[in-house]
Amino acid sequence: MKISLISGASSGIGASIARELDSYGLDELWLIGRSQDKLMLTASSLTTKTRILALDLSDNQSFDSITKQLSSAHAKIEYLVLSAGVGSNGRFDSLSTEKIKGMLDVNVAGLTLMLKASLPFVSNGGKIINIASAAGFLPQPDFAVYSATKAYVISLSRAIRREVRKNKISVTAVCPGPVDTEFFSSLENVKEYKRKHLISPEKVARGALSASKRNKAIYTPTLSMKLVHLASKILPTSLIMKFYK
Repeated sequence: MKISLISGASSGIGASIARELDSYGLDELWLIGRSQDKLMLTASSLTTKTRILALDLSDNQSFDSITKQLSSAHAKIEYLVLSAGVGSNGRFDSLSTEKIKGMLDVNVAGLTLMLKASLPFVSNGGKIINIASAAGFLPQPDFAVYSATKAYVISLSRAIRREVRKNKISVTAVCPGPVDTEFFSSLENVKEYKRKHLISPEKVARGALSASKRNKAIYTPTLSMKLVHLASKILPTSLIMKFYK
């Protein structure tokens, strides 16, 4: 059975990618998220058969459940999309332990263990799409933990990409700037210039799938974030950090 497995499918980029994949002729779309109600809402917009997995990726038992279900269904993953993520902004010393742990549990451990559980079921020639962020290109004061977790996603994606190339599996780290989602709207005291660079999750989804087909290692949707990526490659980090306000 050919499927796509999508974490973070309740809303935002994950839900938008699910809707894009609806026309790809897959046997099933497996939707993962914490809220069953939100997953059902995503599923209601799809014509492809769906399997809803209401799981918390900060709970290690979730990964055993995913592995068992993939095995029993004899699933072949054509598209593995790891989109689940959480974030909080503010000075590091003002963030609660709960918020910091949440970012590490979902953005780092959750994504890594989802990849570990799912990778044996990815088809030869399959595609892995990890939702990172342009925030991962550079350290970001007042967004320190989140940007560090996304730098981890970029690094992991590049390494795994090298490991699985013999199976012709592509791994793409998607690195948008601010995206018009519930996640972004929940942030506090967001700098005005970030609001000016908002992009829709639908545009990110279409671009991510296109980049994956072209076997791109990194996909950055907008010109402004491409420039940030370029700057991170050619300028000393210490110099760039002087411009943060």
